Amino acid sequence: MPRLTEERESGLPGPVQYPEIDSSKAHLRNYQMFPGQATFYVKGHFQSAGKRPYLVFVFAAIAVPAGLFFGFTAPWIWNNVSQSLPIVFSYILLLCVMSLVRSAGSDPGILPRNIHIETSDAEKRDPGPLNIAPLSVTVNCRQYDEDHPLYLPINYCTVCRIWRPARAIHCRDCDSCIDFMDHHCVWLNNCIGARNYRYFFCFILSLCLLAYFMATLCFLHVFAWRDRKSSTTIAAVRFAPVSFALAIYAVIGSIYPTALGLYHIFLISRGENTREFVCIKSVNASLS
Repeated sequence: MPRLTEERESGLPGPVQYPEIDSSKAHLRNYQMFPGQATFYVKGHFQSAGKRPYLVFVFAAIAVPAGLFFGFTAPWIWNNVSQSLPIVFSYILLLCVMSLVRSAGSDPGILPRNIHIETSDAEKRDPGPLNIAPLSVTVNCRQYDEDHPLYLPINYCTVCRIWRPARAIHCRDCDSCIDFMDHHCVWLNNCIGARNYRYFFCFILSLCLLAYFMATLCFLHVFAWRDRKSSTTIAAVRFAPVSFALAIYAVIGSIYPTALGLYHIFLISRGENTREFVCIKSVNASLS
């Protein structure tokens, strides 16, 4: 204490005063204090931002047909055609399920909050009746090339209180700014952004491949038995009704994933995401 008194009397700065930490929140993890709409499970390793149980429906639409396939079709294929075909099907199924879990439960690219908090300093604000900072500015991303400038809008999010990147947007369902946000998928209860887009694309492709392979093996079960028994197609369908129903289900169910996969291949070839493609299309339609 005498030493501190001497320092204060001599004009030297005293010891740094750190703010007191709330002892009730000292043991909380980051996901437990997250201000957005996401709900975390498994100690923060899985997150979901939707209130509707669509993810359970998607998982059931994959798991139930796969269980029927392993119960009725795979044993006959294993014993009469080839043992490698059910093994390949299992690998594709595992890839599809893991991609589903990763795309639905991983961080889509949530940007941290309260990074660029606007102060009350008048010099940092544009003059105006309310003295409010601008919500959008235009930045030249090619300052080294003055002949071919590239101007991009940088928007300020008043909810997250950050200047978000040009390809980021604030999702109302997640209540967070998402980097390179493609869309908010209601079927996965999560946004598709910079950090989980690869898993989402892998899920779409593996789901298409799984549907094609299931339809092929189920039709193989029906028609291979018909040819071996020299019977009719109706008798083969009566012999393996589950396989025939699974084949029809796989053919019909593959239509939407195939269209979605082709659409995202088109977007990847253009270097765009869904939001950018829709916005550009709407702007062109308004100008025409």
